[in-house]
Amino acid sequence: MTNVAKMFLCFAALLLFAAACGGGEDSGHFTIVVDSTADTDARDDGLTLREAIRIATGELAPADLSAAEKDNVHGKPGAQSADVIGFDPKVFPPAQPATITLSETLPSLTSGKDTIDGAGAGAIIDGAGKDFNCLTIESADNTIRGLQIQRCLTALVLRGTASANVIGGPKEGERNVISDSSVAIEIDGTANVVQGNYLGTDATGTASHPNAMEGIWIAPGGRDNVIGGSKTGEGNVISGNDLYGINIGGSNATGNVVKGNYIGVDASGQKALKNRYGVVLSNGAQGNTIGGTESGDANVISGNQSSGILIRSADTADNVIIGNFIGTDRTGEMDLGNGNGVWLLEGAHGHVIGGTETGQGNVIAYSGIIGLLVEGADTGGNTIRGNSIHSNARQGIVSEDGGNAGLAAPTISAANPVSGTACPNCTIDIYSDSGDEGKVYEGSTTADADGNFAFEGKTTGPLVTATATDADGNTSPFSQPLSAPAQ
Repeated sequence: MTNVAKMFLCFAALLLFAAACGGGEDSGHFTIVVDSTADTDARDDGLTLREAIRIATGELAPADLSAAEKDNVHGKPGAQSADVIGFDPKVFPPAQPATITLSETLPSLTSGKDTIDGAGAGAIIDGAGKDFNCLTIESADNTIRGLQIQRCLTALVLRGTASANVIGGPKEGERNVISDSSVAIEIDGTANVVQGNYLGTDATGTASHPNAMEGIWIAPGGRDNVIGGSKTGEGNVISGNDLYGINIGGSNATGNVVKGNYIGVDASGQKALKNRYGVVLSNGAQGNTIGGTESGDANVISGNQSSGILIRSADTADNVIIGNFIGTDRTGEMDLGNGNGVWLLEGAHGHVIGGTETGQGNVIAYSGIIGLLVEGADTGGNTIRGNSIHSNARQGIVSEDGGNAGLAAPTISAANPVSGTACPNCTIDIYSDSGDEGKVYEGSTTADADGNFAFEGKTTGPLVTATATDADGNTSPFSQPLSAPAQ
């Protein structure tokens, strides 16, 4: 082969590589290839991740690189461009991931529109158990995917100005596995998406590698972020963590949506892999939604040691919990349990758990203690309607120490048709069950000014129960069950 032919083939190969990585000057995306497991910033024969980030953000000029380092830079990356940082699969083979052991926190992503892409390679970022955050995003429209990050204080921080970033992705190769840290992901930015990741497990999603605090912490100021998604592969596995799966806490932590995730179960959705608490809403979190009504929106929140969902503090209000499987597997049938299914306390108020429209009801079942506990005289206005609550070790709904205004349960005097007495003008929801809870929501009616109610719909039985909800949104426990003759 002639020298001219060899030069042509090398040039063609370079163009193909750049195109495959999203690079090339015509696309406006340029590529930087990490080919060293070191954590240095020196002009030598290899390009490190630390150096690649500095190039992408404009802190390190390509012109200042060594000749060997320049060979890993394609196009003209920098602060004004959208750059892709990839990993040489010869150095980072997918089947035998190689580790970058950090000496200090990596440079922040500050210029926006950059991607750190471990897909097609095997790259482990290791904080070595030192007291620093491994990677921070302080800009918009970045993507982090295909990495394993471990042994950090916080593995990935999306701070303040961070918005519209994507962490992970629906394809297997886009998944980040983040474990053995204090916190896997901290978010106090806006409109970020976290999907398809394993947080607190090994790379198979079947064994616990716990984060000591949370899988995800949406901190004060974290707004309108989406954790998970409705489509195949978008849900995260957030399991095996020592304290919380997801913690949404603090003022202005609002408008966040958590949907389609496995929280406390493994990647199959059928085996418990416990967090201590599944989802926590606290310290002023308001207006967040856990679940949804569309296909794929349901979170599986099961297998958790203390509670599937914990909602607490006086300024935590107006969150919505709909369409989830709490205590079951992904089919809604298998017993995986939680301690309590849902626990509200310390003045949490104004929350909506379930609903009577299609898809709004949660399944809350197989709890080792109580299905849904509302505790404390200041914990009120919490509306519990349309759920399938059944097979819990104790009661289905408990109002303790004046929770939900101590609203009394209805009394059913007849079944099929159902009638009885309750608080005047209250909304009465009718359920069927084989015990003293409410597995099947049958419909609703309204008590008159004297407290009398009648429900003309058919019930499936074998027993019928009811709850009452007053004008302030307080819902009572279930009534005593009454046998329902077949219709």
